[in-house]
Amino acid sequence: MSQKKPGRNDPCPCGSGKKYKVCHASEDRARAAPSPTSGQTAVRDGLKSLESTDVSYLGVALDRLGKLLAEWGPGPGLRFDAEAFDKHVGQELARISEVETLDANQAHRELLVGTVKALATKSFLDRLAAVLRARSEESGLSAEDQRALRACAVIASAAKASSRLRPENNPILDVVFDVQFREWSTRHKEWLAKYDLLASGMSEGSLSDEARKALQQARDGDVDALVDYVKEDPGLAERIALEAKERAARVEAKLREPSTPPVFAPEEELWLTCVLWEPMQALKGLPQGAEPAQRREAVTALLRGVKGALDADFLAGMLDRMRQKSQDATVDEALRAWYADAAIAFEAEPARMLLAALLTARQEAQGRSAEEMVALADLKALTTWTPESFEPYRQLLFQMNLPASAERIQRCQEWLKTHPVALRAAAPE
Repeated sequence: MSQKKPGRNDPCPCGSGKKYKVCHASEDRARAAPSPTSGQTAVRDGLKSLESTDVSYLGVALDRLGKLLAEWGPGPGLRFDAEAFDKHVGQELARISEVETLDANQAHRELLVGTVKALATKSFLDRLAAVLRARSEESGLSAEDQRALRACAVIASAAKASSRLRPENNPILDVVFDVQFREWSTRHKEWLAKYDLLASGMSEGSLSDEARKALQQARDGDVDALVDYVKEDPGLAERIALEAKERAARVEAKLREPSTPPVFAPEEELWLTCVLWEPMQALKGLPQGAEPAQRREAVTALLRGVKGALDADFLAGMLDRMRQKSQDATVDEALRAWYADAAIAFEAEPARMLLAALLTARQEAQGRSAEEMVALADLKALTTWTPESFEPYRQLLFQMNLPASAERIQRCQEWLKTHPVALRAAAPE
């Protein structure tokens, strides 16, 4: 080990390849400190309650927590409030960028400290600890993952009980911030990629000097500058709207082709069937000569149901799959281009495009294993869906190590408690 103390985000001198903060930082602090602080005591007590007196285990637990948070994606209790985080980080980055004396590590630290001070309330820690504890009890996780989640839940509980432990020194909040900041950065890169694609499609040379300047500012990280310019330029806004309309038309036309793969995962298709069953049946059941007002009411109820079904996790999962397919070298080039178009179209108009996919797509979602295909066939053969009828499929998804998919099926079960789905009348005995 080097005698020079590394920064928290520097590679650990031990050669593990991990960041120093999640590898040997805790161990070095424990060795150097003459007596534990209140924060260290909370960490020690938390680990002792899990029969682990080795504080260095915290690095392992934090590393696993970071991987699990990234894998699960944004969810209730697992991130700072999204709107508050976006607003705070945007303002802080604008301020920090003006401080010429800060290097990258110092800027990151200042951003972390300011964010957790502003957003890491005691109620947030309460919720985080409860969610981590609940997640640790889910099946489908490895024993090490379960142990790491229990450790992090205990430490979060201990930390929020200690009024002398400052938020910026709480290692759990450090991990949450890092994961959420990476997601925030990715979203902004995606915005820039969309505008780059738009500019290339319209020929950047045809843009005005002001438009090119705004585009360059976006490439440098100031996406708001381009958004503001678009709002002020009716001509450019019209061209963007036309491009979006043409893209949506291409995507919908491809959806109607029998060879086009399904855009939904099996659990998403089941969720949509559960939530939209009643409004779909109401629309289909309208008499042929129904009054326009009656038909509009039925269509409005269906659209309302579609918007309700489109929670953040659903849309994020679907868009992520489309983007991965658009970069998959094993996929046909034309189909890759369609996936890229579909990701942009679905993100721009999620409710309308989802409804178009439901009404025009020719292929149903496919199981990811032979066992899953059998389970799906069994479900579709039933006359009525109840929470109990979905339980074998939920358990199978856990066994397949698909916790997010299993959680979606659990949502179906919650819905079916009050909205049982009668697929068809039972055959007479």
